[in-house]
Amino acid sequence: MLDPNELESRLPVGRMGVEVHLHATIGSTNDRAAELAREGAPEGALVLADEQTAGRGRLGRKWRMPRGSGIAMSLIMRPSQMERSALGAIGLVGALATIDALEGLKLEPRLKWPNDVLLGGKKVAGVLAEASWTGSTLDYVVLGIGVNVRPVPLGGGAALEYASTSVEDSVGETVDRGSLVFSIVAGVDDWYRRLEAGEAHPAWEERLAFKSEWVSISNEEREITGRPIGLTPSGGLRIETADGEKLTLEAGSFQLRPINTDPTQPN
Repeated sequence: MLDPNELESRLPVGRMGVEVHLHATIGSTNDRAAELAREGAPEGALVLADEQTAGRGRLGRKWRMPRGSGIAMSLIMRPSQMERSALGAIGLVGALATIDALEGLKLEPRLKWPNDVLLGGKKVAGVLAEASWTGSTLDYVVLGIGVNVRPVPLGGGAALEYASTSVEDSVGETVDRGSLVFSIVAGVDDWYRRLEAGEAHPAWEERLAFKSEWVSISNEEREITGRPIGLTPSGGLRIETADGEKLTLEAGSFQLRPINTDPTQPN
Protein backbone atom coordinates (compact mmCIF):
# COMPACT_ATOMS: atom_id res chain seq x y z
CA MET A 1 0.00 0.00 0.00
CA LEU A 2 1.24 3.48 -0.79
CA ASP A 3 2.17 5.32 2.40
CA PRO A 4 -0.17 8.32 2.90
CA ASN A 5 2.15 9.91 5.46
CA GLU A 6 5.10 9.78 3.08
CA LEU A 7 3.05 11.23 0.23
CA GLU A 8 1.67 14.08 2.32
CA SER A 9 5.14 14.88 3.69
CA ARG A 10 6.54 15.30 0.15
CA LEU A 11 3.57 17.08 -1.41
CA PRO A 12 2.51 19.48 -2.73
CA VAL A 13 4.99 20.28 -5.45
CA GLY A 14 4.14 23.73 -6.75
CA ARG A 15 0.47 23.60 -7.77
CA MET A 16 0.22 19.80 -7.85
CA GLY A 17 -0.66 17.52 -4.95
CA VAL A 18 -2.31 20.25 -2.85
CA GLU A 19 -4.79 17.61 -1.68
CA VAL A 20 -4.20 13.85 -1.64
CA HIS A 21 -7.10 11.39 -1.88
CA LEU A 22 -5.68 7.88 -1.44
CA HIS A 23 -7.85 4.80 -1.94
CA ALA A 24 -7.02 1.15 -1.30
CA THR A 25 -9.41 0.16 -4.11
CA ILE A 26 -11.32 2.29 -6.57
CA GLY A 27 -13.23 1.91 -9.79
CA SER A 28 -11.55 4.76 -11.66
CA THR A 29 -9.29 7.51 -10.34
CA ASN A 30 -10.40 9.72 -13.24
CA ASP A 31 -14.05 9.31 -12.28
CA ARG A 32 -13.32 10.15 -8.64
CA ALA A 33 -11.24 13.17 -9.62
CA ALA A 34 -14.09 14.40 -11.82
CA GLU A 35 -16.49 14.07 -8.89
CA LEU A 36 -14.14 16.09 -6.69
CA ALA A 37 -13.70 18.71 -9.41
CA ARG A 38 -17.47 19.15 -9.69
CA GLU A 39 -17.59 19.56 -5.91
CA GLY A 40 -15.06 22.39 -6.14
CA ALA A 41 -11.76 20.64 -5.39
CA PRO A 42 -8.79 22.89 -6.20
CA GLU A 43 -6.38 22.61 -9.07
CA GLY A 44 -3.68 20.12 -8.17
CA ALA A 45 -5.88 17.78 -6.13
CA LEU A 46 -4.51 14.27 -6.52
CA VAL A 47 -6.41 10.97 -6.52
CA LEU A 48 -4.39 7.77 -6.07
CA ALA A 49 -5.37 4.12 -5.76
CA ASP A 50 -3.52 0.96 -4.83
CA GLU A 51 -5.94 -1.05 -6.97
CA GLN A 52 -8.09 0.13 -9.87
CA THR A 53 -10.92 -2.12 -11.04
CA ALA A 54 -12.68 -0.08 -13.73
CA GLY A 55 -10.10 2.24 -15.22
CA ARG A 56 -10.15 3.16 -18.87
CA GLY A 57 -7.92 4.40 -21.61
CA ARG A 58 -8.60 6.10 -24.90
CA LEU A 59 -11.50 4.87 -27.04
CA GLY A 60 -13.19 3.35 -23.99
CA ARG A 61 -10.61 0.61 -23.49
CA LYS A 62 -10.74 -0.98 -20.04
CA TRP A 63 -7.68 -0.84 -17.81
CA ARG A 64 -7.54 -2.81 -14.57
CA MET A 65 -4.59 -2.44 -12.20
CA PRO A 66 -4.16 -5.30 -9.70
CA ARG A 67 -3.41 -4.30 -6.12
CA GLY A 68 0.09 -2.99 -5.58
CA SER A 69 1.19 -3.57 -9.18
CA GLY A 70 1.46 -0.05 -10.48
CA ILE A 71 0.42 3.57 -10.28
CA ALA A 72 -3.12 4.76 -10.94
CA MET A 73 -3.37 8.50 -10.40
CA SER A 74 -5.40 11.49 -11.54
CA LEU A 75 -4.82 15.21 -11.11
CA ILE A 76 -7.38 17.99 -11.34
CA MET A 77 -6.25 20.86 -13.55
CA ARG A 78 -8.00 24.15 -14.17
CA PRO A 79 -6.26 25.94 -17.07
CA SER A 80 -7.30 29.58 -17.33
CA GLN A 81 -7.69 29.32 -21.10
CA MET A 82 -7.71 26.31 -23.38
CA GLU A 83 -9.21 25.55 -26.77
CA ARG A 84 -10.95 22.21 -27.21
CA SER A 85 -8.30 21.16 -29.72
CA ALA A 86 -5.55 21.72 -27.13
CA LEU A 87 -6.64 18.91 -24.78
CA GLY A 88 -3.97 16.73 -26.35
CA ALA A 89 -1.35 19.11 -24.99
CA ILE A 90 -2.47 18.40 -21.42
CA GLY A 91 -2.12 14.69 -22.12
CA LEU A 92 1.40 15.27 -23.38
CA VAL A 93 2.23 17.09 -20.13
CA GLY A 94 1.39 13.85 -18.30
CA ALA A 95 3.43 11.81 -20.76
CA LEU A 96 6.48 14.05 -20.42
CA ALA A 97 6.22 13.95 -16.62
CA THR A 98 6.19 10.15 -16.75
CA ILE A 99 9.08 10.09 -19.22
CA ASP A 100 11.16 12.35 -16.97
CA ALA A 101 10.48 10.12 -13.96
CA LEU A 102 11.58 7.03 -15.90
CA GLU A 103 14.66 8.80 -17.22
CA GLY A 104 15.51 9.37 -13.57
CA LEU A 105 15.77 5.58 -13.28
CA LYS A 106 18.33 5.54 -16.14
CA LEU A 107 15.75 4.30 -18.65
CA GLU A 108 15.11 5.55 -22.18
CA PRO A 109 11.34 5.99 -22.57
CA ARG A 110 9.68 7.36 -25.67
CA LEU A 111 6.34 8.97 -26.43
CA LYS A 112 4.00 6.95 -28.63
CA TRP A 113 1.51 9.48 -29.94
CA PRO A 114 -0.94 10.40 -28.70
CA ASN A 115 -0.80 9.20 -25.09
CA ASP A 116 1.41 6.17 -24.42
CA VAL A 117 4.90 5.85 -22.97
CA LEU A 118 7.12 3.08 -24.32
CA LEU A 119 10.17 1.27 -22.97
CA GLY A 120 12.02 -0.85 -25.49
CA GLY A 121 9.12 -0.47 -27.89
CA LYS A 122 6.58 -1.80 -25.36
CA LYS A 123 3.90 0.12 -23.48
CA VAL A 124 4.74 0.89 -19.86
CA ALA A 125 2.33 3.76 -19.20
CA GLY A 126 -0.75 5.47 -20.58
CA VAL A 127 -2.21 8.94 -20.14
CA LEU A 128 -5.82 10.06 -20.46
CA ALA A 129 -6.86 13.72 -20.26
CA GLU A 130 -10.61 14.35 -19.96
CA ALA A 131 -12.19 17.81 -19.97
CA SER A 132 -15.55 19.12 -18.83
CA TRP A 133 -17.07 22.12 -20.60
CA THR A 134 -20.07 24.37 -20.10
CA GLY A 135 -20.65 25.62 -23.60
CA SER A 136 -17.33 27.11 -24.65
CA THR A 137 -16.14 27.56 -21.05
CA LEU A 138 -13.72 25.02 -19.63
CA ASP A 139 -14.71 23.80 -16.17
CA TYR A 140 -11.79 21.49 -15.44
CA VAL A 141 -9.45 18.85 -16.86
CA VAL A 142 -8.71 15.51 -15.24
CA LEU A 143 -5.27 14.16 -16.13
CA GLY A 144 -5.07 10.42 -15.54
CA ILE A 145 -1.77 8.54 -15.57
CA GLY A 146 -1.32 4.78 -15.27
CA VAL A 147 2.10 3.17 -14.95
CA ASN A 148 2.88 -0.54 -14.90
CA VAL A 149 5.51 -0.82 -12.18
CA ARG A 150 5.48 -4.52 -11.25
CA PRO A 151 5.73 -7.25 -13.92
CA VAL A 152 1.98 -7.59 -14.40
CA PRO A 153 0.55 -6.92 -17.90
CA LEU A 154 -0.65 -3.33 -18.30
CA GLY A 155 -4.41 -3.38 -18.70
CA GLY A 156 -4.75 -7.09 -17.99
CA GLY A 157 -5.36 -9.93 -20.41
CA ALA A 158 -7.63 -9.31 -23.36
CA ALA A 159 -7.74 -5.56 -22.75
CA LEU A 160 -4.24 -5.17 -24.14
CA GLU A 161 -3.99 -3.60 -27.59
CA TYR A 162 -0.20 -3.16 -27.59
CA ALA A 163 2.69 -5.22 -26.21
CA SER A 164 3.42 -4.20 -22.62
CA THR A 165 6.26 -4.18 -20.14
CA SER A 166 6.89 -2.91 -16.62
CA VAL A 167 9.31 -0.52 -14.97
CA GLU A 168 10.83 -3.27 -12.84
CA ASP A 169 11.30 -5.52 -15.86
CA SER A 170 13.34 -2.72 -17.40
CA VAL A 171 15.48 -1.72 -14.40
CA GLY A 172 15.91 -5.25 -13.06
CA GLU A 173 15.18 -4.36 -9.45
CA THR A 174 12.39 -3.28 -7.11
CA VAL A 175 11.12 0.25 -7.67
CA ASP A 176 9.54 2.35 -4.91
CA ARG A 177 6.10 3.38 -6.16
CA GLY A 178 5.81 6.30 -3.77
CA SER A 179 9.00 7.89 -5.06
CA LEU A 180 7.83 7.36 -8.63
CA VAL A 181 4.49 9.05 -7.84
CA PHE A 182 6.33 12.02 -6.37
CA SER A 183 8.57 12.30 -9.43
CA ILE A 184 5.59 12.22 -11.80
CA VAL A 185 3.64 14.81 -9.80
CA ALA A 186 6.70 17.07 -9.75
CA GLY A 187 7.07 16.57 -13.50
CA VAL A 188 3.44 17.48 -14.16
CA ASP A 189 3.88 20.70 -12.22
CA ASP A 190 7.04 21.52 -14.17
CA TRP A 191 5.70 20.70 -17.65
CA TYR A 192 2.34 22.36 -16.96
CA ARG A 193 4.21 25.57 -16.21
CA ARG A 194 6.34 25.13 -19.34
CA LEU A 195 3.23 24.49 -21.42
CA GLU A 196 1.74 27.78 -20.21
CA ALA A 197 5.02 29.50 -21.09
CA GLY A 198 5.11 27.92 -24.55
CA GLU A 199 8.25 25.89 -23.76
CA ALA A 200 6.99 22.28 -23.93
CA HIS A 201 6.83 21.70 -27.67
CA PRO A 202 10.55 20.96 -28.36
CA ALA A 203 10.63 18.30 -25.62
CA TRP A 204 7.61 16.53 -27.09
CA GLU A 205 9.26 16.30 -30.47
CA GLU A 206 12.59 15.17 -29.02
CA ARG A 207 10.97 12.19 -27.28
CA LEU A 208 8.61 11.18 -30.08
CA ALA A 209 8.77 7.45 -30.89
CA PHE A 210 8.89 6.21 -34.50
CA LYS A 211 9.98 9.58 -35.85
CA SER A 212 10.75 9.24 -39.58
CA GLU A 213 9.72 5.56 -39.43
CA TRP A 214 6.77 4.14 -41.34
CA VAL A 215 3.60 3.84 -39.29
CA SER A 216 -0.08 3.15 -39.82
CA ILE A 217 -2.48 5.70 -38.30
CA SER A 218 -6.14 4.78 -38.37
CA ASN A 219 -9.61 5.43 -37.00
CA GLU A 220 -13.05 4.16 -37.96
CA GLU A 221 -13.11 6.35 -41.07
CA ARG A 222 -9.68 5.97 -42.64
CA GLU A 223 -6.17 4.58 -42.47
CA ILE A 224 -3.08 6.60 -43.31
CA THR A 225 0.44 5.33 -43.91
CA GLY A 226 3.17 7.83 -43.29
CA ARG A 227 6.16 8.90 -41.26
CA PRO A 228 5.88 11.12 -38.15
CA ILE A 229 7.86 14.31 -38.63
CA GLY A 230 6.86 16.18 -35.49
CA LEU A 231 4.12 17.50 -33.24
CA THR A 232 2.12 20.71 -33.17
CA PRO A 233 2.00 22.97 -30.08
CA SER A 234 -1.52 21.64 -29.37
CA GLY A 235 -0.36 18.02 -29.44
CA GLY A 236 -1.33 17.10 -33.00
CA LEU A 237 0.86 14.75 -35.04
CA ARG A 238 2.53 16.00 -38.22
CA ILE A 239 3.16 13.25 -40.75
CA GLU A 240 4.40 12.86 -44.30
CA THR A 241 2.54 10.24 -46.34
CA ALA A 242 4.03 7.83 -48.85
CA ASP A 243 2.88 10.26 -51.58
CA GLY A 244 4.81 13.13 -50.00
CA GLU A 245 1.71 14.88 -48.66
CA LYS A 246 2.10 16.56 -45.27
CA LEU A 247 -0.83 16.19 -42.87
CA THR A 248 -1.62 17.20 -39.30
CA LEU A 249 -3.77 14.85 -37.21
CA GLU A 250 -5.36 15.74 -33.87
CA ALA A 251 -5.45 12.93 -31.31
CA GLY A 252 -9.18 12.22 -31.34
CA SER A 253 -9.81 8.55 -32.10
CA PHE A 254 -6.63 7.84 -34.05
CA GLN A 255 -4.44 4.83 -33.28
CA LEU A 256 -0.80 4.55 -34.32
CA ARG A 257 1.12 1.37 -35.04
CA PRO A 258 4.58 0.84 -36.55
CA ILE A 259 4.80 -1.14 -39.77
CA ASN A 260 7.71 -3.15 -41.11
CA THR A 261 7.37 -2.42 -44.81
CA ASP A 262 8.29 0.63 -46.86
CA PRO A 263 5.19 1.61 -48.86
CA THR A 264 7.29 3.56 -51.36
CA GLN A 265 9.04 0.38 -52.51
CA PRO A 266 7.47 -2.14 -54.90
CA ASN A 267 6.39 -5.49 -53.44
